[in-house]
Amino acid sequence: MDIFSFWPRLEPSRRFLYLLLAALLFIALGFGVYGYFKGADTIFPVIKLTELYPAEAQLFPSTHLLTPIHVKANAYLVYEQYALGDMQFPMWGAWLYFIGLAAALAFFWALISTFKRIPYYVGVTLGMLWLATLNLDLIGIFSETSRTVLLVTLAVLVVTSYFFHAFRQYASLFLRFLVNAVLVLVLAAALFYFTPLPVSFTALHVVQHGTLASAVVSLLFMILVSYENLHGLLWFNTQAQNPQRRFGLVQFLMISLLYLGNLLLLYLNQIGSLQFDFAGIDAMLVFLFSAVIGFWGLRQRQVQYARFFRFETEALPLYLLLALLTFLNFGYAALMANDPVVQAYRSAIIFTHLAYGVAFLLYLLVNYAHLIKQRLRVYRVVYDPKRLPYFVVYLVGTVFVIVLFTWSNFSVYYLTKAGHYNYLGDLYRHTEEKPLLAEQYYLEGQVMAWGSQRSTLSLVDMYHQEHMRTLEIQQLSELLRRKPSPEVYLRLANLRTSSSELFDQIKVLQNGIKAYPTYAPLLNNLGLVYSNTTFKDSAAFYLDAALENSQEPEVIQANQLMFLTRHQFYQQAQEFSNKYQGNYGPLLTNRLAVKVITGSSKTVAEAETSTVQDSVLSTQSFAQFYLKHLTVNRSTDTTALVQVERMLKQEENSVFVQDLTILKAFLQQRTGRPTRAKATMEYLAANGGRTSGYYYDVLGQWMLQVQLYPLAADYFEQAAERGFLDAQLHAAIAHALAGNTNRAAQLALDASNISQNNRRKKAGTQLAMVTQLTPDMAANAPDSLKVQFLQIFARSLPVEQLEQVANKITTPELAPVAALPLMERFISEKEFQKASNLLGAHFPASFPENRVKSKAHVLAAELWWKAERYQMLEQQLPTLYFAPEDAGAPHYYRALLAQRNKNTQEATNQFNALVQKAPWSEMGYLAAANFFVNQKKPLRAYDLLLEGIEYNPQSTSLRKAYIRIALNQGFESFGLTALEQLKPMLPPQEYLTFKQEIDAQLQQRQAQQEKWQ
Repeated sequence: MDIFSFWPRLEPSRRFLYLLLAALLFIALGFGVYGYFKGADTIFPVIKLTELYPAEAQLFPSTHLLTPIHVKANAYLVYEQYALGDMQFPMWGAWLYFIGLAAALAFFWALISTFKRIPYYVGVTLGMLWLATLNLDLIGIFSETSRTVLLVTLAVLVVTSYFFHAFRQYASLFLRFLVNAVLVLVLAAALFYFTPLPVSFTALHVVQHGTLASAVVSLLFMILVSYENLHGLLWFNTQAQNPQRRFGLVQFLMISLLYLGNLLLLYLNQIGSLQFDFAGIDAMLVFLFSAVIGFWGLRQRQVQYARFFRFETEALPLYLLLALLTFLNFGYAALMANDPVVQAYRSAIIFTHLAYGVAFLLYLLVNYAHLIKQRLRVYRVVYDPKRLPYFVVYLVGTVFVIVLFTWSNFSVYYLTKAGHYNYLGDLYRHTEEKPLLAEQYYLEGQVMAWGSQRSTLSLVDMYHQEHMRTLEIQQLSELLRRKPSPEVYLRLANLRTSSSELFDQIKVLQNGIKAYPTYAPLLNNLGLVYSNTTFKDSAAFYLDAALENSQEPEVIQANQLMFLTRHQFYQQAQEFSNKYQGNYGPLLTNRLAVKVITGSSKTVAEAETSTVQDSVLSTQSFAQFYLKHLTVNRSTDTTALVQVERMLKQEENSVFVQDLTILKAFLQQRTGRPTRAKATMEYLAANGGRTSGYYYDVLGQWMLQVQLYPLAADYFEQAAERGFLDAQLHAAIAHALAGNTNRAAQLALDASNISQNNRRKKAGTQLAMVTQLTPDMAANAPDSLKVQFLQIFARSLPVEQLEQVANKITTPELAPVAALPLMERFISEKEFQKASNLLGAHFPASFPENRVKSKAHVLAAELWWKAERYQMLEQQLPTLYFAPEDAGAPHYYRALLAQRNKNTQEATNQFNALVQKAPWSEMGYLAAANFFVNQKKPLRAYDLLLEGIEYNPQSTSLRKAYIRIALNQGFESFGLTALEQLKPMLPPQEYLTFKQEIDAQLQQRQAQQEKWQ
């Protein structure tokens, strides 16, 4: 059979219009398929809520008095729980429907103008009713009781249509369509221009009201094609050229009854008469087949409508138009997740196809059973009955439809009504400031369609926006009772997140998993809930189950890494981290976090594949950026600092400000900007509230690493006062190294008593013991106590007693550590040979590069300088290893060597580098100030000393030098103020001696001034 034999006879312009209409139909069909599979996810998407878990990372590690300490920092792991997101309204779907509706209107009015008189008047009447259903006057151009907009629209379209029908009968269909299309566009433009509503809401109004008429058109189209599948089966059974290859009556009856039996079971399943769920062939698939076959069947039945229409000029385009509106309306309903409308479509398809299908089968058996039995080509004469007229099909089928409709308690009507109420609820939710009408329409939709998920979830979303949690829970609980779904379980569980509702949340998730055991989001969320408890096995079980069933395994893998790290399963976390691959952001972040927390890698190369480009951070991008730069090696690269500064200026990043500021301080410290790092951390400490103790402890550790022990002790004391428990032990160490052994012993005992950490408790007890040892007791103590004793008392005890203790240390690993304080004492006592012997004995060239070696090399440089071995110092200085906290040492000695060699420019450069990289260097500032004074630059020396005091306000040497220069430069008020500030920092005798020196300087200066007068 040649379906398209009519095509060559059509004029080109008509062919174009048919192709245009067919293209619109295929777009509508694609729209329907997309909405069918993606609609629910579009309107109520299942989203991933990203949260951060702060695990502990250890930064800036150091060892003091053999006690390892470190800065604690949050190493954020990312975990994602699933949730039913806020309702989204795809406005593009409404615009697509609006455009399709406008095209259908233009084509409809153009087409009916070509009809004969009676079909034309019927078409005009239906067109007027169609326009009336749009309720254009409710848009508000005129009063709501006015019908002006409707009357104008009707006048324009009806008059134009009648003009072509009566006076331009020979005008082409293309011209008619073009004129009507222009008129529809003009009317739409006028509507958008004069309406008080936004353009998008005006289009939405037309669409939402227009769906009702399209639903009626859809029902008519379903009736039109309702038996076409049986017609197609008849063709399949009887179309073969060879009679032997045709099927007989029995085969036709079997396949027809199977088809109708499927529809009957679908019907019984819908009205609840079956005790089991029956899927069968989906009703929408049945309808799609019947619509396609109906195109062929329409030409076959033209004998029935030849008095009114010709197939190729009227019936075919009308069929395409009805199909366009049907699929467009269904696609819009599916996209909007309007389940009552979708269910109404299913029911109407089943009703019409079952009822008219049975009637058509009876019609075939009465008229053609004997011919089918003879295996004749019955499909050719199917619309030429000899016994039972064709109209009986529609008569009997309509009776059957009414019966089915009644048995279903008029479900199609109520479902359609409920769907329309949902549309109106959406409309008023967008157009009302307080959507009271929207709420009422959604409630009406609930009443009309028992268990309408769309109505209930729309209400839930409204209540959520208004923070009406109780109403939200009530609606979700009722929906679970009526029409459960995994997404509803997910939404209800996410409402019960407080600690007091933990068991309620677990119960909801368990019930959801019981009903949907393979739904990964529920499994994942329950695993995450259990991960917050001590039920580690349950958490691992549900996360494993989620991974097995998830279509997004990378999400569950990231959550598993968080769980393992949170509960300190570090070895397994490392194994999983190495096993899991991919570029998924949270997974990359957690893999990096595992490396940072376990210290398995100091590199961040893995994060290079996903660099943060935008300065506005998401939760995940913040965690990744933060971790990437948290443990970065020391570098002069300031790119990360610039990025942090830019991020801090973004208001959207306000939730991350504190962590970004901490990261800024860490980066400043690591990129050679210690003064700025200290200022940033002091700002945090001053404004940190309850967390200020942590910031003071960080400052104390930084000062401890650069041997500013009094300043470190002061910071630690402030941290302890603000409740940071670790600071007690840190303060004890700082006081001990500063020589305040009594205060150190007291703090160490307090730290031992309050600490819950056995290692810290032991360290506090041991430190308290060491401060009370005599040299004889220390000589007989364990090696670790000997080393601590030497580090604490090296400056105060006689050298012989120190040597006595040091010589009894037998542990090879501790001997170099013990040698350092002894070397320092030998150098201060000018016993250079003994210091040199210790250096050679304990620090060979093969000694590993660490902080101990760095301290040894600092002492070596000091030894060579004080022993006047300048050539040795100059030769060896480039080969020495210096840790970051000793970065000022090479600049200091290069400056001294340049000064000795009278290389003023080199000395200036080295001193400038020294004060920039090592602002903690007291000797460096004093030497630099003395150098600039000698260079006749006393104001530069004055500024340097101010900078040094700002960084190290506990330094009495810097303050003394500052007072001297201030008085020499005539800044008497500044100098005398500084002298008063110095008084409580010095022992009375030392202060009195210094004050006498200053008084003499003032008298001398006064005498000089009098002489000049």
